[in-house]
Amino acid sequence: MRNSLISEPPSATHRFLVGRDGEGRWIARDELGLTGGVFTDKASAMHFAETESDHKAGCVSLAPESARLSLFN
Repeated sequence: MRNSLISEPPSATHRFLVGRDGEGRWIARDELGLTGGVFTDKASAMHFAETESDHKAGCVSLAPESARLSLFN
């Protein structure tokens, strides 16, 4: 039986979220807050996130269109 107080170690791969901020710029940020960037287009944001996550499947997801991202939250 697992002890619920013991957490799993963090994954070695970063999981990225890509979406727009309130001013229409594209944001790519990792869930750990270690890296991210602001981009003029979606393709650049996706390329950054995919490269940073070594192109591993499932590491990059798109935020819903109604969501507004920031690098700092």
